[in-house]
Amino acid sequence: MTDDSTLARTEELIVPADAAGIRLDTFLGRRQTEHSRTFFQQLIKDGKVLVNGEIAKRSHVLEGGEALRIQLPPPEDPWPQPQDLPIDILHEDDDIIVVNKAAGMVVHPAAGNPDGTLVNALLHHCPDLPGINGVKRPGLVHRLDRETSGAMVVAKNDRAMKMLSDQIRVRTMSRLYVALVLGEPGWTETTINAPIGRHETQRIKRAVNGAAPRDAVTHLRVLASAHGFALLRCQLETGRTHQIRVHCDHAGHTIAGDWLYGGAEERLLERLRKTPSPVRSAFAKLNRPFLHARVLRLRHPADNQWHTFVAPLPEELMRLLSTLFAPLDIDQLLAGVD
Repeated sequence: MTDDSTLARTEELIVPADAAGIRLDTFLGRRQTEHSRTFFQQLIKDGKVLVNGEIAKRSHVLEGGEALRIQLPPPEDPWPQPQDLPIDILHEDDDIIVVNKAAGMVVHPAAGNPDGTLVNALLHHCPDLPGINGVKRPGLVHRLDRETSGAMVVAKNDRAMKMLSDQIRVRTMSRLYVALVLGEPGWTETTINAPIGRHETQRIKRAVNGAAPRDAVTHLRVLASAHGFALLRCQLETGRTHQIRVHCDHAGHTIAGDWLYGGAEERLLERLRKTPSPVRSAFAKLNRPFLHARVLRLRHPADNQWHTFVAPLPEELMRLLSTLFAPLDIDQLLAGVD
């Protein structure tokens, strides 16, 4: 007997008259909240959307009354599967795991990233996690962006999950980041208190005072500056999606390597034209935002005492700092974060 839940499914519909003048991919993206416009653009590109029986282009403009036939892929497995993936464990005991997440690793499965995530790796390492905090995000107390590296804590039991989540909620867990930004600030320390919501037109971005904004507070301190760049200590008071990236850009100092915000690629290239050759060569190897979760300080669920965990910077980021801020001692600079 065939399990229909594993099969592709087809939807058929007639385009309503009030959709006239709207692009096909835009119409499909607005009609469904389960999938994004990008998802439907790829579906159209793959020939999985027919308009009046003909393969459509994503730029097709609807007239109203067309018959659409949409072949959707099988639904993703709702339960993440264990995978033997490398993870850098900074600390583990009966209650928590603290990992140094690699840049490029997605934290949990989602549309477009059904596996290969930190959750898949954690389930292989710790099979008991599925009962903690639901199906999709077992053990997760907080998250990091895909391209952000650094310290994350994972709960191994319900008691630890509650205690750690409460620390996040009441803002007592300390999360300190190091970021390299464009420009040398005119201040030594500042606090950005600016609510963050979804970007009005770009789904993957966030913006200050965007749609449905929530309060967001980030404390910034300059650790060093040179050649038109600055190394910042960033302390989260709240934890909104892309918070440090959005707040740094809002302050006029976009994070180096963050191509999503502030036209950073063009601005970086312009700034590098004025720097020494070794600095330009070091930046040529930067293929991610220079943002790293350096320090995590929390009350341990076992004894309620403060514990501090430090995630070393990836080697490529250390090399860049050593070149940019030579002859300063980078380890001593980073001690200002700890």
